[in-house]
Amino acid sequence: MLTHTSFQHSCDMGINRTPGNPTLTSSLLLVAALLSELGSWRVAAAGLEPSSEGRATASSSMEIRMAWILGYQEDTALVGHLGQLYSRSTSVDLCESSEIAAAVLTTPSQDVALRIKERVKALPLKHEERTKAAGIINGFIDPFISYLKEYPERPYFKEVTKLTTGSYYEFVKIDHPDEFDLMLALPVPRYVKYTEVDDCNGLYYKVTLLRKPRSFPTPFLLEDRSTVSPVKVLEEFRKHVSQFIASSYKVPFPGWKMKLSRKKQNSPAATVVLLDDKGGEVMSVDLVPALEISTPWPDSCGVGKDVEKWLGKKTKQRNKSFYFVAKQPRGHDDKEVWRISFSHIEKEILNNHGNTKTCCESYRTKCCRKTCIRLLKSLFGALKKDYPRQLSHLCSYYAKTSFLHTLTQWKEDSDWKPSDVACCFLRVLDDFVQHVENTSLPHFFIPNCNLFYSFPPKDLKFLLERLREQKGNGLQAFAAHEK
Repeated sequence: MLTHTSFQHSCDMGINRTPGNPTLTSSLLLVAALLSELGSWRVAAAGLEPSSEGRATASSSMEIRMAWILGYQEDTALVGHLGQLYSRSTSVDLCESSEIAAAVLTTPSQDVALRIKERVKALPLKHEERTKAAGIINGFIDPFISYLKEYPERPYFKEVTKLTTGSYYEFVKIDHPDEFDLMLALPVPRYVKYTEVDDCNGLYYKVTLLRKPRSFPTPFLLEDRSTVSPVKVLEEFRKHVSQFIASSYKVPFPGWKMKLSRKKQNSPAATVVLLDDKGGEVMSVDLVPALEISTPWPDSCGVGKDVEKWLGKKTKQRNKSFYFVAKQPRGHDDKEVWRISFSHIEKEILNNHGNTKTCCESYRTKCCRKTCIRLLKSLFGALKKDYPRQLSHLCSYYAKTSFLHTLTQWKEDSDWKPSDVACCFLRVLDDFVQHVENTSLPHFFIPNCNLFYSFPPKDLKFLLERLREQKGNGLQAFAAHEK
């Protein structure tokens, strides 16, 4: 039986990349032996006789991973042959415990590891920028909420509560603190009914009140006096934002100003942009009005047993409220539809990500989980910059969702050692590539919803080609950031 120690030893070995070196030969034999024993291990666990079925199909992503393991990419034919022996799907099947999961941790070449670590150094937000941005945002948001609560003529948002969401508040924002997301939640009475919209994968709903409301603003209802209108809520909210900026707010820097952007098609947010004295955009804030629903979650939503094994008691999420935002499905004419949102729970999971309560509470207990998602977001950004038209549908939410799925498979804090950040990132990247290859990325809270359903197949194929290209060329997208 293969042990964790023997696998770790094989990952830590230094391999000479000179062709014909005996160290390379012995390493190849070691990897072949490991792969063979792993295959037998899986078969034995299933109670079946060994079979060669499935070995003829090679995964290109696995071939490249094996090339990185060996640190020897010149002999691609041999590396490809080894890659055929052990597919990515097999490794997933083996990841039933942290010990086995650690066994299939890939090790990149020295050059790739160095490139990843150099990119890591540039990802954290600078303290000075973060402090300045936080002061500006809080100086805008807090007075705005007070304005909503005290506005006498149309007090429709006086019961709102602030929910900070998005990458900045999840502490996974990269490069600069220039984008912020906040939900302003409007509580809905418990006598509410939400009905799933057909053919929308459990993401979109109609919201109706079951009796005449006492506290909920009637101007937000349609003519039937029961259906809550996302169109009316967002329109009224934008009016409040515009009036607040015009009458009650002034940027604390001479010549700077805050501006409400034009409404983006099908966006649930009122986007506010901060401009400097030269008219340049400094930062933006997405203010999203939302309905807070205190009734049980829809039957199609929930967190699986893998999450409970990973986070334990911290996953008692179904007892919490959920939210609807004013966003409609593409291709539907009906605008009076809400999209369900779990942004607040996603933030809570990312900020309490450890299998143990002490993870990342001190320098001695840090992990590299958030560093890995920052790296994946950075790769997305670089690809979108190079191919803005073909990858216009690629967004950071895909990165977050894939990453959350990866976390459920690699549960232990010891799987995410900061010293293993390069290996861990390649694991995260491999998992996302696997989703793209399968054209399937299940919503983390709605398993039957494939988030790629609206991603054009041609563009998804293009994305897969670019990701394979990046894996093959040693993540050259990160090279642009090297000094």
